[in-house]
Amino acid sequence: MKESGSSAVKIPHGLHLALVLALHWLPRLSMAAAAPEHVRQLDLIHFSHTDYGFTDHPAVCRDMQRRYLDIALDMTRATAGLPEEARFHWTAETTIAVLDWWQSASVERRNQFLEAITAGQLEVSALPLNNTPFLDRDQWNLMTRWLPDNLWSQLRPQTAVQNDVNGFPRAGAKALLDRGVRYLFSGINSDSGGPPLPRLTAFWWKQPDGRRLFVWMSLTYGDGYSFFEREEWRRGPLPLAADARFRPPRAGDILKTDEASLRQANERCLERIRQFERDGYRYPVLAVSLTSMWRYDNDPPFPPLSEFVVAWNRLELQPRLRLVTVSQAMRNLEAAAGAKAPEYSGEWTDWWANGTASAPREVAASRLAKRLLAAAGSPVWGPIDEALQRRFDDLRRDLCLFDEHTWGSGMSVAQPYSLDAQGQFNEKARFAWRPMALAEWLLGQRARTRLTPEGEGLWLANPAAAPFRGWATLLASALREDFQSVIDPATGEQARLEFEPGPLWGRPQKPEDLSAEDVSATFPDRVPKRFARFWVESLNGDTVRRFELRRDAVEDSVSSGAASPTMSTDTNGWPTSALWPGMVQPLFTAGFGDFVSVQVNAFAPRWALQDIWGTGDPARRREAQASKLEFVTARSKGATTREDGVHTIVFTQSLDHPRVRWATRRLEIWKREPRLRLTFRMNRISSFDPELLCLVHSLPCDGTLPRWSSGGMSYTPFADQMPGTCRDYFAIDGWAHYATDAGHWLWVTRDAPLVTLDGPHPKSHLTEPPPRTGRLVSILYDNFWYTNFQGDSPGVMEFQFDLAWRRQLPGDHEAATLAESLMVEPVMVINPAQPEHPLFLQHLFRP
Repeated sequence: MKESGSSAVKIPHGLHLALVLALHWLPRLSMAAAAPEHVRQLDLIHFSHTDYGFTDHPAVCRDMQRRYLDIALDMTRATAGLPEEARFHWTAETTIAVLDWWQSASVERRNQFLEAITAGQLEVSALPLNNTPFLDRDQWNLMTRWLPDNLWSQLRPQTAVQNDVNGFPRAGAKALLDRGVRYLFSGINSDSGGPPLPRLTAFWWKQPDGRRLFVWMSLTYGDGYSFFEREEWRRGPLPLAADARFRPPRAGDILKTDEASLRQANERCLERIRQFERDGYRYPVLAVSLTSMWRYDNDPPFPPLSEFVVAWNRLELQPRLRLVTVSQAMRNLEAAAGAKAPEYSGEWTDWWANGTASAPREVAASRLAKRLLAAAGSPVWGPIDEALQRRFDDLRRDLCLFDEHTWGSGMSVAQPYSLDAQGQFNEKARFAWRPMALAEWLLGQRARTRLTPEGEGLWLANPAAAPFRGWATLLASALREDFQSVIDPATGEQARLEFEPGPLWGRPQKPEDLSAEDVSATFPDRVPKRFARFWVESLNGDTVRRFELRRDAVEDSVSSGAASPTMSTDTNGWPTSALWPGMVQPLFTAGFGDFVSVQVNAFAPRWALQDIWGTGDPARRREAQASKLEFVTARSKGATTREDGVHTIVFTQSLDHPRVRWATRRLEIWKREPRLRLTFRMNRISSFDPELLCLVHSLPCDGTLPRWSSGGMSYTPFADQMPGTCRDYFAIDGWAHYATDAGHWLWVTRDAPLVTLDGPHPKSHLTEPPPRTGRLVSILYDNFWYTNFQGDSPGVMEFQFDLAWRRQLPGDHEAATLAESLMVEPVMVINPAQPEHPLFLQHLFRP
């Protein structure tokens, strides 16, 4: 067969003959069972569910997904000249594979691909990956621009696919609508979660700006297979693609086309459809997706599928089958159900978000990378040209892959030390560590390029939009001389350099050189004067200030009218409240900074957790939780130390808890404004037993629900969520805003973006807000999952939180801007008197 502008296509052996037989020689028998009452057409959507990992190493998965497109393309070309119902159709679930394929394809193959797109046999969905709810606004902007604009315009994506994952952020819906995508296909996996609405529900998802997405709540993404087969064909579990003892199914293994097998498949299909109709399904068309049965995930196309469809229809079995792409199915569903489909609004929170907390250090690295990229993008450094924007985009692509839903091997918990499990997580973690390092380098380049030509001095830049107030810190060795203070020559204001101990390469000389946190006792970590810092009273957003280093020592002073807070403490000296003039409620209440764990006391504890999750009756679930879950709060380990400075007061306390070798909490309270910073450090003892590790932040805000955001889109938990979505915990960008009659509390988390209210609430299925809504709990660690995520993350971890009070904080934008300024680290450049060599600026420090 010939196609215009294309080379000849060889039809796979046996395919043409089988299709001709099915189309022309099969008898038109009328022995089919009675048709369903309502469903007349069953649309089959064929794709490969894209896991970057789980079945194979992520690099192998990516290579396979690219190769699958060649198979699908050749199948569409081989069947292009046949009647419509006999043509092979394929949907690319994610755009990463498409871009990988496109970049390596010849011009001829690209043209063939576009021809198949135009013919409607191939379709590319709108998103690069199945996502977790931890992407920020910049990542979502990139998610719908993964493909080059010219390629996007040729492929014309109309539908986004989010499979497996139990939620989808409104930030993603907005990004899709902004790109002209108005359909969302969701094939949720019910394991440890589930869909918010009954499966096979079509609905309109209304967004805050009034726009709507048409959503199909499908069956699990591969469940179309079980419409025709009663038993799984796959074996395993999860054989590697490289294992030649296993193979993808071939013609005659599944979906057989002989009459007896077809009638058995029809009987199975009618059973399922009639059950759905008994449950209330009333539309004439139904759409389901199916993958191959090699491993269910990351599976190739099944070429005989179009033969199966033809043979079924020639027997006039009911309902009629159509092999379609996802947007063809969505258009059919909209035509059938759109006018009567219900409308829902609210955030679509994800039951699977807790898995991300299984790797706290990698999550912290990814969040640092995002902050560094935001700082590097500040207008304080100047404009961003096209080449520089590509660097930003490349790093954010890695971060998007870190926030992709696949975290590791299917045996990541059961066989955590296997080379497969170790290798898969190594690749996953790379998508956090690599952009962290390169974003830091990029920020350093932009700072040097902007400030090195400015001449001698210590230059301090605030890359946030709001003013900065706090400590500017540097390694003391960068000073090179015995400097004791800094002065702003423009104002004459002088600030004292304060020195603090820290780590240094070398041999410890005495026990005092090693702190209790020095895990290896190799180098001292209490060497005097390792860090230097000075207080910055105010540095406006996106501005730079020059300081001069001075040898003369000064003492910082404050205006005589400045007032410090009134504080109370417990019997061990740990603060329980702080109240500044003008406040009627304290900034925090007793219990702030408490460390709480949840352990599982049961045989095979992760299965016990599954039993709790699967208990439908709330009373019985609470009984199971009470009998199997143990909540343990850390105790103080001695008295609290207190250090009073001119600007802040610092409280430090060691904690005792059976799950950590040591834990330390440090609370720094600003004297002249209602603000604090809590830093919690722990050395977690290695264990694969499931547990939650949490930190409590008790605020005087009970009865008020906070506002927070996901992907830059704000919402109020419980009040502004889709029905049936997760309320046990929430993935947030990093801040929570309580607006009360007594003022506004803004809480900010730097490292741990999973939170709950008045919890933790493991396996609780919350539907209503808990009573103490002001008791905000950050989930530092959660390894409850039995697969995919990390089973053990031991060692030293650090988490930082900020809290501030304002009399007024008008809205979400102001809250997000203030949150950024509370976390920001000012960027420092020290220029000596001698100029930098121009070649360094040209070739090394220019981004």
